Amino acid sequence: MSPTQSTPEKSNPVAPGGLVAHPQAILAADANEVMREQLDYLIEHAQGGPCGCAQCLRYQRARTVLLELFG
Repeated sequence: MSPTQSTPEKSNPVAPGGLVAHPQAILAADANEVMREQLDYLIEHAQGGPCGCAQCLRYQRARTVLLELFG
């Protein structure tokens, strides 16, 4: 192995105390934003009328739950 290639020891340096240091963390997506994107997708899909597919059924379930607030 050449000196420029990374080894497991170099890719995960050991921090004081013997713990492996991870320089980056993946942040979780905002749940509200994910739900909005899903609703937008389902609404757009259902614009042409329900076709009976799984996406249309998801749209109908979401619509029913959300409209309960106004009933």
